[in-house]
Amino acid sequence: MKKVIPAVIAGVILLPTLLVVLFFGDNGAAAACKPTPANVNVSQLSPRGIAGYSGDQLQNAAQIMAAGSALGLDARGQAIGVMTAMGESSLRVLDQGDAAGPDSRGLFQQRDNGRWGSYEDRMDPFISATNFFTALQHVEGWENLPPSIAAHRVQVNADPYHYERYAQPAAEVVAGLAGIDPGQIQECTVPDGTIPGGINEPGPWGGYQNGRVPENTLSPIPWKPEYVLRADAAQALVALNNAYRAQFGQDLVINDGYRDYDEQVRAKETYGDNAATPGKSNHGWALAVDVGIFSFYGLEYAWMYQNAPRFGWRNPDWARPGGRGPTESWHWEFWGVAA
Repeated sequence: MKKVIPAVIAGVILLPTLLVVLFFGDNGAAAACKPTPANVNVSQLSPRGIAGYSGDQLQNAAQIMAAGSALGLDARGQAIGVMTAMGESSLRVLDQGDAAGPDSRGLFQQRDNGRWGSYEDRMDPFISATNFFTALQHVEGWENLPPSIAAHRVQVNADPYHYERYAQPAAEVVAGLAGIDPGQIQECTVPDGTIPGGINEPGPWGGYQNGRVPENTLSPIPWKPEYVLRADAAQALVALNNAYRAQFGQDLVINDGYRDYDEQVRAKETYGDNAATPGKSNHGWALAVDVGIFSFYGLEYAWMYQNAPRFGWRNPDWARPGGRGPTESWHWEFWGVAA
């Protein structure tokens, strides 16, 4: 017998074919992490859709989000569900499987093995999403895992990084349906207290002027010696890189380090408003690097944002979505390590 899902959640009627009730409130990051009710009319969205998804796909995404909300999951948790369904079915309720799972069905391509309920359950967007999220909540420490790894622990597919390419579109869809900024979802990825206190924004040191630091006082980055940093920043970057390599199997890609004044002038001429005024760049204090991470929603950024501050490195608020800009997922600064 098909399970019955209540039509009323938190006193709000769910109308899955037209009006989808999602659980988000004001536009603050706290609201994104602690949703409160708000109405989203999917039929009134732009025909262009969101992140390449439209129509029934967004209706299904909204049902996934509603199922996550009913289980108390925040925006990031709901984005993991949307991301997974993107990777499994392109947000469509498929009545077919594939070579690896010919009995797979629905948004999440759930198999007929007793774990995911009846055929009707697997074909129902809300019920199948509820079953996915219930399984996700049984994954130990899922909240702190990179999104694709968390999804993989539930789906157990061949490639644990299969869902990574859908992380950013999923964040955009969740944000678009909820009426929040995609960057606010990222704020939910770091548990309280991860970033240590007592650390300071880069600034003058050693009596030197910005961009006039003698290079013989700086240390090369061992795996990218053409770039140099202040010695303590270089040592902390080595420690961070060791942890990063243990996680991803390769070194951090370093694209820039210390910039002297002349290099800052050239950067300003090349990049205009997207480059700091010469003499004001934190690259000029030898306390910033640019790395090869070009998305705020991928595995590498999520890991860095959660772990780099333990080594004194931060992607500053101005560079993150919602900051004063320019937004730069690749720009990281050494703020020092808390005592």
